Amino acid sequence: MGFAVASVHEGPPVAVTDEERHLAQTMPRQRRSDFLIGRSALHRAVRAAGLSAGPVLCDGPRPRLPQGLSASISHSGGIAVAVAGPADRFPALGIDLELSELPVRAAHLVLREPERPLLGPPRTAAQRLLTLYSAKEAAFKALSPLAGPALRGLRDLRLMPDGAGFLAQATGHTEHRVRVSVRRLPQGGVLCWALLDD
Repeated sequence: MGFAVASVHEGPPVAVTDEERHLAQTMPRQRRSDFLIGRSALHRAVRAAGLSAGPVLCDGPRPRLPQGLSASISHSGGIAVAVAGPADRFPALGIDLELSELPVRAAHLVLREPERPLLGPPRTAAQRLLTLYSAKEAAFKALSPLAGPALRGLRDLRLMPDGAGFLAQATGHTEHRVRVSVRRLPQGGVLCWALLDD
C-alpha cells in the first residue's frame, strides 16, 4: 500500500495527467485546486505502492479508479492525502484529513445516540468529535463500495473503540467491518485511515 501527500504550497501540481488538468478547468476555482492536489497525492500514492495508473477522472464526487486499483483521497486546508494499493489485496481503503474543529452542536449529524458517550467530557468534546467525524469519513469511503447504496451517510456507521483507533461497520451490514487508525496532528488536526478488518 502507498501513502502520499500533496499541497497547494508546492506550486502547480506536477503528478497529474493532461486529462485531469482538462477536467479541472471545468470546475470552480476552489474545487479545481482541491481536485488537482488530490490527484497529485493519488498518483504519488499509486507510485509508492509500486503501481501505475492513467488518468483518474470522476464518477460524481468519487474518483473513477482504474480496474484493479483501490484508493482513497482526502483534502483539507490546501493539503491532500491519498492511499492506494492493489484491489485484490486491499478491497476497502479509506482516508480522511481534517484540520479544523467541528462545533459540538453538530454531533447529532455524525453520531447516533448510543455513540454519544464517545464524545467524553465537555472540555475535550470538540476535538473528540473531530476525531469521530474523521474516523467515520475514512470508514465510509472504505465501506461504501462494499455496502452499496444502503450506506447513505455517517450516521449509518457504528464506531467501536479499539485500542487507539476504532472498528467500524455499516448498520445492517455486519459482514464487513474496517479497522480505523487515528493520528492526531499538530494544531488539533486529525488523520484517519481505514482498512478491511481481517
